[in-house]
Amino acid sequence: MGISGLLPLLKPIQKKTHLSSYEGQTIAVDAYVWLHKGAFACAKELCLNEPTKKYITYCMNKVKMLRSFNIKPLLVFDGGLLPSKLTTEFERASSRSTNRIKAIELYERGKRKEAMDYFQKCVDITPQMAFQLIKALREENVEFIVAPYEADAQLAYLDKIGRVSAIITEDSDLLVYGCKCVIFKLDHQGNGIEVKIEDISKMSSIFLDWSHSQFRQMCILSGCDYLKSIPGVGLKTAHKYFQKYRCFERVIRILRLENSLKIPADYEQKFQRAELTFRHQHVYCPEAMKLIPL
Repeated sequence: MGISGLLPLLKPIQKKTHLSSYEGQTIAVDAYVWLHKGAFACAKELCLNEPTKKYITYCMNKVKMLRSFNIKPLLVFDGGLLPSKLTTEFERASSRSTNRIKAIELYERGKRKEAMDYFQKCVDITPQMAFQLIKALREENVEFIVAPYEADAQLAYLDKIGRVSAIITEDSDLLVYGCKCVIFKLDHQGNGIEVKIEDISKMSSIFLDWSHSQFRQMCILSGCDYLKSIPGVGLKTAHKYFQKYRCFERVIRILRLENSLKIPADYEQKFQRAELTFRHQHVYCPEAMKLIPL
């Protein structure tokens, strides 16, 4: 989920934080992150279609925790399938199917512990599960938004218009979108890791004089949900080339000239599409009550 290796790269600007620091403010939450974590506790039941509400209990306990610190939670759900992510979603669905078969096989052979690992790998958060959480949120008068497409883009828009003070997620893509304050690794006591986008420029040895556009392009080149990485090009390599050549057009030209990498003929076109997805994805504006481009 997100850009592989990005959070370790940004370790120098990660700061320990606590929810009490956000008292009286609104914090947006990637609802599917909480749903996934809650589903791990009942992965077997979900995969075997056994009744369970453990994932709802998990999410609502998180909501209660935020409210206990006088924080207004705003949960954001994924909406429709994004065309730019079709390949990624197909691969994930295929992987879940394979893991489910393996999980059931191990479970029926009595290897419960090994089966549990595969049950957790094959958990899929369905629209029905999301709807069950939405019903629980309505009962407790908790604000929520269902994004037209990706929750990430919707969260980024809420950040952009100043509707929220921070975002809770485990997805580093929120930094690629340019969100100002993101909280990762939130525990049950309200402790987490805060990353502020403005602090990236303070990493002088890594991002001296970088624009956010360069940062975004580096992340896309390293591989993201909207574009597979070029074999042999991870975050470290992407950073090295952007540090030297500064823009994607020059970087990809040099990579092609070096002739040691297998770069698809249409890579530039796919890269542009991925960047446009980060920059102009459609979101819901709660003030105008209509869809607008990010």
